[in-house]
Amino acid sequence: MGWTSQDLGRRMILSIQTHERSTWEHGDRPLQTTVMMTKSQAAVLANHLLKVSGQTPPPRRRGWLASFFE
Repeated sequence: MGWTSQDLGRRMILSIQTHERSTWEHGDRPLQTTVMMTKSQAAVLANHLLKVSGQTPPPRRRGWLASFFE
């Protein structure tokens, strides 16, 4: 089980593999769901998953201008 992604420029493809308990126990292949989305949609999904999982997003990187004035 797992996931993969493909970069298509302004869009991307996310493929997710899942199992139901019965298919896992019988050794069947996982189900695969493929979603095409914009990178903006992917970012919204990532932020949502971080929020519902109780995780905090990584800190934002400072821009080159901000680091210049340190």
